[in-house]
Amino acid sequence: MDSVPSAIKDKPTFKFRQFIEQYGVYLTLVILLIISALITPNMFEKETLAVMFRQCAQLGIIAIGQTLVMLVAGLDLSVGGVIVMTSMVVAEVSNGRNEMIPVAILIALIIGMLIGLANGLLITKRKVPPLVATLVMLFLVTGVQQAFTRGVPSGFVPEALGLVNKSWGFLSIPLLLWLILNGLFLIILRRTSYGRRIYAVGSNPEAARLNGIPVNFIKISVYVLGSGLAVISGVILTGYVGYVDRFIATGLDLDSIAAAVVGGTSFFGGKGQLMGTIAGVLIIQILSTMVVLIGLDIETQFIIKGLVILAAVSLYSLAHKDR
Repeated sequence: MDSVPSAIKDKPTFKFRQFIEQYGVYLTLVILLIISALITPNMFEKETLAVMFRQCAQLGIIAIGQTLVMLVAGLDLSVGGVIVMTSMVVAEVSNGRNEMIPVAILIALIIGMLIGLANGLLITKRKVPPLVATLVMLFLVTGVQQAFTRGVPSGFVPEALGLVNKSWGFLSIPLLLWLILNGLFLIILRRTSYGRRIYAVGSNPEAARLNGIPVNFIKISVYVLGSGLAVISGVILTGYVGYVDRFIATGLDLDSIAAAVVGGTSFFGGKGQLMGTIAGVLIIQILSTMVVLIGLDIETQFIIKGLVILAAVSLYSLAHKDR
């Protein structure tokens, strides 16, 4: 005879692992904000917030694409090359002429999406692992850029392109664009059959195929979308810098992966959501801003980011253990 009262058996219990999985990134963000308020209160000044939010937008737009790719158990290391390509194409095609900006952006977008298409085809048709395929594509894109420019980028960035970074206090066009794109892709992932198919392909591609889902098409499409989003971020960065810079995208590829991982997106696909990635972007950028304000060197910044990613992966692994 069962001696445990049914009222006690049915009583819901607090599940630490489930809490960490669902809310850990947001709790981390709150704790980090409290620490930053104590250590670097000048981070909350209007000018600093304006710069930080602009940088969040530049990274966050790329992180949306990285999240989509990781949801199908992929990875995209070529986004840095796409951003540099965007800067060079905009400068070369427009050559400083404001009226050529739409054409230059369109050409950069087409080239960027073709790079994403090539990534997707290598992964789905040639069965190349995503890490290898996108790294090879990064090398190819960089090599073509070097050959075309002979190591010396030419052309001029149109002055009017700087308007894409127009700001009003801590609000700016990049920040508003990031929020709009997040809203759009949140709807796509949560409310559309395409979004459900992305999760299905990432969770179990064979089961998805047996259910009539075009697995290869879904995988290719997220790489195309990811490259397209990288082009958008590249346009914003180019307008902000105002000249062609081969190092314009340094660190953004790995930071976008870090933001998605910290936000709870799994390397193995099928798990993650954009709200977590938004929090991950904020965490990465707040850490970077704090390091700069404290006056620590770039090496320390890399160490801190690495420790944060390690802690996030460890926590999410704990949350999934024995489930």
